[in-house]
Parts: sequence; structure tokens; C-alpha cells
Amino acid sequence: MHSYLDHILESFYAATNWNVENQYANLTASSRELLDFSLPSGFILNISALSSPASASSYSVKNLSGIVDGAISYFYCAPNNLLSSNRLSTDDVDLTKVLRGFRPLKTPESPEDPKYREVWLGGKRVDAKNTLLYGKLYMPNNTLEAMYIRQLSPTDQVVISAVSDARLRNGGTMMTQIQKNTGKWCSEFIYSTDEALLGLRGLYNFGFDSKLSDPSSQSFLSAGGEIYYGVFNKAAGVSTGLRYTTSSAYVNTPMTMTVTLNPIMGQLSATYAVKSTTNTTFASRLDFNAFSYESDLTLGCELWKRSPANPTATEADLANPPRQSQASILPHEYVQTRQSESATKTKDPEPIERTFVDEAVWKARVSTSSPTIRLLWEGRIKAFLFSFGTEIDVRPGQGAKTFGLELQYAS
Repeated sequence: MHSYLDHILESFYAATNWNVENQYANLTASSRELLDFSLPSGFILNISALSSPASASSYSVKNLSGIVDGAISYFYCAPNNLLSSNRLSTDDVDLTKVLRGFRPLKTPESPEDPKYREVWLGGKRVDAKNTLLYGKLYMPNNTLEAMYIRQLSPTDQVVISAVSDARLRNGGTMMTQIQKNTGKWCSEFIYSTDEALLGLRGLYNFGFDSKLSDPSSQSFLSAGGEIYYGVFNKAAGVSTGLRYTTSSAYVNTPMTMTVTLNPIMGQLSATYAVKSTTNTTFASRLDFNAFSYESDLTLGCELWKRSPANPTATEADLANPPRQSQASILPHEYVQTRQSESATKTKDPEPIERTFVDEAVWKARVSTSSPTIRLLWEGRIKAFLFSFGTEIDVRPGQGAKTFGLELQYAS
């Protein structure tokens, strides 16, 4: 499941209309959450709270093989209403936002005009830049990590992250990212003090029109790449990728396909993820190395358990819904020509609608390169979020290799 930091970041980006899916680093995020999900190790307990509209804190304790460690985290956000406008407590939060899984990609949108964010008082501009501060202290290792995010405009953002640890070279490292996201394209310049690494990322979207009345039903193609160079070690890296995604409003089958290539390492990877029903999603990935001729096929799936939110609708009502109107089954052009003729006729009764509440999700993952099956269950019990996972070796005489349990509570 998402950590409290991940949930805070998603709430911050949602409140500021920053689309992280438009970044090259998240090109394969849809399939990665089904194929590379992590399992909890040992026993983990996380307790978090939104102490004020502008600040939050989180505490975690972990027990692995008798070794106990923990961490303390603090968050600060400005303006004050950015975090309080989102549900962060575990008793009523939307599970699809805190449990890692497949998410249909949003159609890129053009950012709002910067003038709409201006606030004037007495002839002076008093609005503040969107800012998020984060700090986390790991004990007993005394490792400290921090993050600073500041949005200079609706299209420009600076992210500075740092880690302080005596075990690292020079006692720590720091990375700076300068990002520009216009909706149509997104670019990032990266500098890290580790090996004086310089990097550049970019992503461009084709085939969508934000002016359409229903942009969510569009399909679009994204192409991007990244290049790195380490000044100290004289090492370089490059990769490129394509992503095709569609979210059809007519057949309700969101689908994402990606192809990535690392020409220096000769690594080619292709993924496919599709939401086959409202409760199930399947994903696959094929990796191939052109130099060693090694390949790997990975399969993953997730199954959601949902309960009805309006139990007043009986199963008999759902099995025999009222007759559909022509407007719901006939082509749009035919409906337009018949609107004037049917205006005086009696309207068909409205069909019974039934909404559902997410309760839990099952995940499974197998790979041809490993004789193990990875299983994960995540859900909500009362006001707690639970995550239980195990990895089973299917070879004769073997069994469960690892298992873990994680509990998370936030108020």
C-alpha cells in the first residue's frame, strides 16, 4: 500500500492540478503496480495524523527477525487548505487512492492561466506559492531524509530531495529536479551530487484534444526518453519509450501498452495492462536482452472485492431492471432525429443505479525467471488498513519463503 508520504504527495498534486502521470519516470506506472508490487517484511505499524490544516506527522515501527527500528516523519504544506481539502483518514479514504494498483491514465490537460491563482489585497499580491516540506528521521541509524517541493507556476516546479547518512560517501547526497509540465509535453532537468550526475527527461503526447467535451474517452500516444551522464565516473545512460493508452467510455475497458528500450544495455521491455471488468485487471511484461538473448515473461493480476453502497436495491430489482430507453441503445445520429417525435411520449422509467464501495484487493504475480508465486491481500478492517503478503516457492519440498503484515492508521 502507499506510504503516508505517497498519500500526502498525491493529495498535494491533486489539489494543485499537477499531473505526475505526464512524467517520463511514470511511463510504465500502470503495469508496474501489478507486476512489481512489494511485500511487507516482518511486522510494520504506521500511525499518522493531520495535526493541523497545514501540517501532518507520521510514526512507524518495524520488527524484522527480532530487530526493531522506527521512523518519525513531519510534513508542512502551504497554502493551508491544500491537505485539508482531501480525505486522509483511513476510515473513509478511497481505497483506490492508497492501495497500489492499476489506474486508468488521465488525459493530459492544459494548465490553468496563472492569473487565476493571483490573490490581491489592498493593491498588493498576497497569494503564496504552493509548497510542501517533508522530513523523516530513521532510528536507530540516525538517517535523515528531506524533500522540498515548490511550484513556481502552474507549469513549473522545483523538487529538492536530500539524504544524510554517515554510511554514504561525503555523509549524504542531494538531488535537484526542475520540471516543466504543459500538458502536451513535460520535461525534467536533474542534477545529483552523487557522481555529479546530470540528467534530462522528456515526454510528448500525441492524439488528444483538450477542447473536446469528453476528453476522458480519448486515446493518445506518448513518446519520451532520458539521458544521463556522470561527471566523476564518466558513465552515461540513455533510454526511450512509447506508451499508448485508451479509456473507452463505451466498452469500459481502459488499456495501456508500453515499450521501452535501453540501447546501451540492449534491454527491451514491453508491457500490456487492461482492466477487463470493473473488478479485475490483468498485466503482462516481456523482457528481452539483445546481447545475452535472455528473456523473461511476467504476469500479474488484481481482483477487487466490492460491496453495494445502497442495499435497498434488491437482487430481483437488479435482475429485472426497467426497459432501456432508445437513447441508451441507439446510435447518436438516430437519437437526434427522433428527439422531436418522442418528446410527447411517456418517458421510460429510470434504471436502478447501484454504487459499490471498495473493501479489499487480491494481487498475484508469477514470472518465468523465478519458481515463486507472489500473493498480496490489502483491505480495510474498521479504521485500519491491512496489508498481508507472502511469496511461495512452488518447487517440491519448498514452501513460503517470506511473509509480512503491515497496519496503517491515519486520522
